[in-house]
Amino acid sequence: MMIQLKEAYENNAILKRFPKPDYSHISPDIKISEAEWIPFKNIYIDDVGNIARLHGSPPGHIAELKYSFGRGVQLNQPVGAVMKRPLQSDGTSYPKPYELKYGYGRTLAQIELNHTDGWAFNVITANETQWEDIQSFENEDTLPKAKNKEADIINLKTTQVNDGRLPKKEGAIIKNLYQTYPGRKKESIVRIAAGIFENTGVQVKYQYYTDAKIKLWRDNHYSGWFEVGGNFHKKINEHGFTSKIGGLYRTWHRALNICAETGKHSYVNCFTDTVTKGSTLIEQREKIKEEYIRLCVNHILIYGKNVKFLRLNGLFPQAWGQDNWKKFIKFDQEKIDKLINLEVKRIKTKPIVVASK
Repeated sequence: MMIQLKEAYENNAILKRFPKPDYSHISPDIKISEAEWIPFKNIYIDDVGNIARLHGSPPGHIAELKYSFGRGVQLNQPVGAVMKRPLQSDGTSYPKPYELKYGYGRTLAQIELNHTDGWAFNVITANETQWEDIQSFENEDTLPKAKNKEADIINLKTTQVNDGRLPKKEGAIIKNLYQTYPGRKKESIVRIAAGIFENTGVQVKYQYYTDAKIKLWRDNHYSGWFEVGGNFHKKINEHGFTSKIGGLYRTWHRALNICAETGKHSYVNCFTDTVTKGSTLIEQREKIKEEYIRLCVNHILIYGKNVKFLRLNGLFPQAWGQDNWKKFIKFDQEKIDKLINLEVKRIKTKPIVVASK
């Protein structure tokens, strides 16, 4: 429901309609009030102090929000948040007793519109680290608002590590990222973690690959050559792919199309996702092989023969101090073929159970 700012402001019945945020995934100790009407004159506002934004609120974004609020406000959207400022060193209260912690763009846009003297805010009680994580997580939403950039998160978490408020350990950092940003894709989490590790000098147990890092490893460490992205590898007359765990089916489809159109075969080199206690490097590497075997078996069962248009070549080295950084961990092709044949035979000889009427 849309309502004009002037109509909504200081209407206590409206306050109850604004959703109350939940940051319990960051910490159960965070306390959040229901929305309150607070005059702008009572709020200290300085978006330079928002560590979750490297460059403050962009003017273009504020202009966009002014246009949005000029048409009205949606009561089902969350509001900004403030903290109650502590007493000054002389024991007196600040002239502006609240400090804006997020919702800078929204608040600045409303002030510039000059339709009301204040707006609704949640008053949140949290420590410094919790506030930073709240600010950063809140940027994940889209209202409209400026998208939370990976660089912003890397900067924030680097500060927390350097200040000693986030442990300088690979596992602790990755756990914190998943906890703080539960809706962010794993690929983004891996890139962010890599940036934090690089900035803080964290010693990592495993290497995680992006497109750029794949090419860097090939150029700086690998003793031979391989192609990526389905490009043609002239020396061996095949197209080359790379894939992480769970992505082989896409590579399979692309290689199938290449074979149908050109008659050329392809190979794929793989790497794992984030390594955790519940998903170890060994387990993930085994699942990559199982995924490939399943694709081959399904193809044979449907078409009646094994057309080898995609070869599972090897695994990227990922375990520091264990894997050889100059070559792939090659798959045993004969063993894979035997496993494929055994699985096809098992399925074909499996008794068919007919459900009773």
